[in-house]
Parts: sequence; C-alpha cells; structure tokens
Amino acid sequence: MNPLKENSNFIIKSNTNEDLNAEFTSRYPRIPSEYLAFIKSFSSLINASETTWFNSISDFNETNEESDFKWNEFELQSLEAFEGDLNGQLLVTQFWDAHLPIVLSVKNGYAFFAIGVSEENFGKIYFGEEPEYEEVEWIADDFTSFLEKITAKTLPEYLQNLF
Repeated sequence: MNPLKENSNFIIKSNTNEDLNAEFTSRYPRIPSEYLAFIKSFSSLINASETTWFNSISDFNETNEESDFKWNEFELQSLEAFEGDLNGQLLVTQFWDAHLPIVLSVKNGYAFFAIGVSEENFGKIYFGEEPEYEEVEWIADDFTSFLEKITAKTLPEYLQNLF
C-alpha cells in the first residue's frame, strides 16, 4: 500500500517485481517490514520537480539506469572527505550501516531521510543534510508515521520544502 499515490506532489511509476539483491541484504539484513512493502509498490517515486525521490529497489540494487545519483551518494561523499583517515571512514561506515537512506533530495542543497536498521534505532526515521550528513535529526518513530506526516503535511516547514 502506498498512501502517496493520492498525493499530487509525486510522480509514481508502477510497482516492481524486483527483489533486493544479496549484496544489499547482506549489508542491511534487518529492514522494517512496512518499508519493504512500501518499496515494492513502485519502481519510481519522485516529486514533480524531480529534485526529491524515494530510493527504489532498482536504486538499491544499482540497476536503475535512469539515475546518475547513487542511493548511498552521501556516504560516498563522506568517505571521500575522510580519505586517508581510517578512523573517520570507519565512523562514517558505522553510521550508514545503521541508517538506510530512503529519500534523497537535491532541491535545497543535499538532504535525505533515513530509516534506522540497527537494534538501537530500528524503524525510526531521521533527517540529515550537507555538509555533516552523519548529524541527523529524529523525525518519526516509524515509517508509517513518517508517511502520515508527509501526506498530512505536518513535518516542520523546512522539511516540507523537499516535497
């Protein structure tokens, strides 16, 4: 089920029969079930201005030929910033191992929403933005609440600007 289908701010392309590949699921073995059901409901979900999108299964599998932006682009940028600093790179990797980026935006600079996938933060939704991607703000207790906030437009104003 995808409550965003009724939201005119989004362009949604059909569901997908694709499953997450083994490489992705080996890194992220625990993903909340409501989020997994959601990403199976579309092959592309993007705002009308094409500046904010939900990562899709093909993004995670790196089979999306339409996107020049990788699903883990912000992790890659942070790792590059810590080039030569193994401890810094380890901290970046540990952060992203616990935070799966689910929405990416280039609308007002680089920003994202991530879902917690570690035991400590499982299912919680966070917002982060450049330049310090790994400094995030808690947004919702779970994915369903996050979608409700998007459809009801009850996210803080600066977050609403992404959609």
